[in-house]
Amino acid sequence: MTAIPLRITRLTAAYRRFLDDQHAPNFAADVASSYQTTTLISLLRRGDVHHRRASALALGLLGDRRCIEPLGRALSDPDRGVRIASDDSFRGLIHRDAAPVHHQKLLQLMHLSDGGDHAAVISPLLILIDQAPMYAEAHHQLATAFMEVEQINEAELAYRACLWRCRYHYLAWQGLSRCFLISGNTKRAAEALRRCVEIAPDHESARLQWSLIQRRTLDDPR
Repeated sequence: MTAIPLRITRLTAAYRRFLDDQHAPNFAADVASSYQTTTLISLLRRGDVHHRRASALALGLLGDRRCIEPLGRALSDPDRGVRIASDDSFRGLIHRDAAPVHHQKLLQLMHLSDGGDHAAVISPLLILIDQAPMYAEAHHQLATAFMEVEQINEAELAYRACLWRCRYHYLAWQGLSRCFLISGNTKRAAEALRRCVEIAPDHESARLQWSLIQRRTLDDPR
């Protein structure tokens, strides 16, 4: 009966040290010496607010794809600190959820896309997806590129492919909403944004878009 409080105390102490020194490698090493991933996932779901915050941070540093869904659920945690930590960890794991060579290739393509060369990344992204078909973020980046070159049908399919692999990818829900809006289907756009906001209530641009679209749906019969 005394082992569990001791382990929780170690997690809290490691988290407090991290808040003081902001040294993530030390925090990760401290946590890894005492906790397994399954324990951190359990604490993220059922622990008190300090354990949930610490677990969310630790899972981003130590976790793998098993942690993506628990972190996705924690994006709507009642505590804002847990939501912020979960969001950082969730997005980090989503991007790293592939072999290192595929992750590095995606980073290169994202850099090209950030520079405005959207059309040039589409073919390499399709090759990357063929090599790593379950890589949700690659599908999301492909959808974004399709949107930028105004290939809306292709973008919708890519967003759906992303969400099939990770239903908590709230940015993909927001992108899918944009596809529906461009196609003139405001009701489906509002539904996709509702899903986005339910997953990530702190995503302010989606909340604003949802509010605006809800007004439109009052007069949209579709």
